[in-house]
Amino acid sequence: MTIDKKELTKLSPEERIKKLKLMEEERKKEVNEIEELIKKSVHELKTDKIADEIAPEQRAVDISRLFETKGEDRLERTARQEAPSNLMRGNRGYQAMVQTYQAYSQLTKFYGKISMGENLTAEERDTINRIDEQIGVAERYMTEGEKAASKLDASRAVLYKLKKETGL
Repeated sequence: MTIDKKELTKLSPEERIKKLKLMEEERKKEVNEIEELIKKSVHELKTDKIADEIAPEQRAVDISRLFETKGEDRLERTARQEAPSNLMRGNRGYQAMVQTYQAYSQLTKFYGKISMGENLTAEERDTINRIDEQIGVAERYMTEGEKAASKLDASRAVLYKLKKETGL
């Protein structure tokens, strides 16, 4: 409600005071409602921020799993289970690549557990130590260019996680 000074001057002083007090009360109610809305909005922002921090990382959906039957005789499932042993029979370069991807996948899984506040089992810690040793051995046989590329990849991964955590 806006103040119309011409209309107020037409009123008697008593009526003018009543009208102004009524307007004052309405404005106080509006201010209180606005403050409540601000508090609710701030609370929602904090809740959303906390939810984003504790929500699990979204993972891609493997559509092929939607069409699998529950039976164990599926060709795809059998092939998937047999693939790692067959791949390990390949040449050394290919074998090293497979081991690298397996190690990366395990480390990613462990990082996910730790970031969710879970503790690692003794077996998982042993796996981490074994992977650390394998990386040390692999680095001994790398050329300087391969070492630089490896550091660049690791830096990108850390940079991505930092940006994600800080919202940059």
